Amino acid sequence: MPFSLPIRVISQWLLLFQRIFMFILTGKSMLERIIANRTISFPLRVYQIKNSINFTSSKSLDYEINQTKIDKNKSLIHDQLYTVIHKLELYQKLISQIEEIRKTQVTSTDAEHLDLFEKIWSRLVTQSNDDHEPMTTISKRWTKIGFQGPNPLTDFRGMGVLGLQSIEYLSRDESTCLTYVNIRPPNDYSFAIGVINAVSWLVALLEIESSKNDITHPLLTYFSVHPCNVNEFFRLFSFVFNEWHQFWIDQKADIMQFEQLSKRFRAQMLVECQQGRPLRQGFSKRIPKQ
Repeated sequence: MPFSLPIRVISQWLLLFQRIFMFILTGKSMLERIIANRTISFPLRVYQIKNSINFTSSKSLDYEINQTKIDKNKSLIHDQLYTVIHKLELYQKLISQIEEIRKTQVTSTDAEHLDLFEKIWSRLVTQSNDDHEPMTTISKRWTKIGFQGPNPLTDFRGMGVLGLQSIEYLSRDESTCLTYVNIRPPNDYSFAIGVINAVSWLVALLEIESSKNDITHPLLTYFSVHPCNVNEFFRLFSFVFNEWHQFWIDQKADIMQFEQLSKRFRAQMLVECQQGRPLRQGFSKRIPKQ
């Protein structure tokens, strides 16, 4: 749109003048006011401090993180700011770790990948105690748990090893996972493909780059109050997938509705994060009815 840039510039200048006025009025910087405001929840505080740094500094966030870590002025403001900065640092590290796992291609020659397949096979494919068929990466039995064909390697697409690890993580709770796998037609949704799709929804919420080159981190609302590491990412994924499953069952849907329902589910995930609410059990109940 032809007027989008001038309007954005004007809004930035107005925000700058507002911050200068508030500094003159209160004698406190934006960061000091955020930290001093005890009515702000920690997730929202983390968000506001990150945005304040991005707006007021010409340096990168990585630079601000390093400067805060080496700052010798150990004031109360510094200590509280460091707590937030440290959480932002851990969050950036998590994004890098997840991205590295996601970009790793699943192969039939990697021993760790084969071990994951073996665990999934023994927990989900051979569901009978009398079934001792050895695992093979090429088998029609993979379709039983929702892969599209006899070769599951072709289904991981852009999620790579992250998709494989996500299926294995869910399979650790074997009884719950089998309820996902054994949905009767026409209400089934191809479990394995569903998992790969669902973990991609979570990855997308780690970091969003808009068309205006603004970067937002919706899942920061969750990881600001939980451990910020890969293990916690998978715990969050397990919870989100269970929430998705319950939403799917409540809708009495069939596979043709997967894309439509997944869009509504993902939209609600984003709404929860944008409103400063870490994802919690039951959030899918707030999905608008259609």
